[in-house]
Amino acid sequence: MMGIVQKPTARPYVSKSRVISTPGFANVISRERFELICKFLHFIDNESLPTYRGPTILFKIYTVICHLNIKFQTLYLPNQNIAIDESLTPWKGRPSIRQYIPLKASKFGIKTFELCESRTGYLWCFLVYTGKNMVLQSSLITPDTPKTAAVVLELLEPLFGRGHMLRIDNFFSSPELARKLKIEHSTDCVGTLKLNRKNIPKEVKDKKLEKGEIIARYLGPVTVLKWRDKRNVTIVSTYHTVDTQRVSNKGKESQKPLSMIDYNRNMGGVDLKDQLLHMYMVDRKK
Repeated sequence: MMGIVQKPTARPYVSKSRVISTPGFANVISRERFELICKFLHFIDNESLPTYRGPTILFKIYTVICHLNIKFQTLYLPNQNIAIDESLTPWKGRPSIRQYIPLKASKFGIKTFELCESRTGYLWCFLVYTGKNMVLQSSLITPDTPKTAAVVLELLEPLFGRGHMLRIDNFFSSPELARKLKIEHSTDCVGTLKLNRKNIPKEVKDKKLEKGEIIARYLGPVTVLKWRDKRNVTIVSTYHTVDTQRVSNKGKESQKPLSMIDYNRNMGGVDLKDQLLHMYMVDRKK
């Protein structure tokens, strides 16, 4: 009911004042009882710490994180187009895992890696970033797996072989990860790519392009493509070729790779989720 009857703080919900009371709340619980529960709310037995296998810093709330992930995945199956990206939950405290991301609207907070549906922004699963020694539990991760690729494998594992197509940015992507997803796990992906990643063809890396030019090479099922727009853009895909489509921008027409169009159209799932959450929080404050 708190989501429907919105008040500025928790206390007015259980107030018996004739002016601000809402029928129902005070009949269920007293104000003193409600405040005590909020003050001492606890989610885990401290004596279970010796057998705990999750991140140490998340011990107090790890059961809640696991419960949310299970619920998110049980209640809804995302459609074909999905995206993995990082997100920042604003936090003014000073926990050791607080991150600074200058490109985010709220620059300080708790960083999470999230898998969202591209069309709706539905959050299907997430991982809380606990630092460079972050522990991941997927059996697919080996000691030589790069940490960024390990995050993708951990989040995406329940959806392997189910017809989904993943979008990732250059923080996560690499030709080796794309090959692994396609060959070993029957999952397509497309993403932007940093030229300093391993196994990028030398011709693609070194080729000087004029505006509108494209160069591509194939590594089995993986296409590595570089396209010159205002600057060079490098893309890795297991789904697209070098096909292009005519697009119009400010009255000027040009040829754009289909892989880039697809990426731009479907990469924003996590950003959409952040926007919807921000709008909801603003409404709550109003």
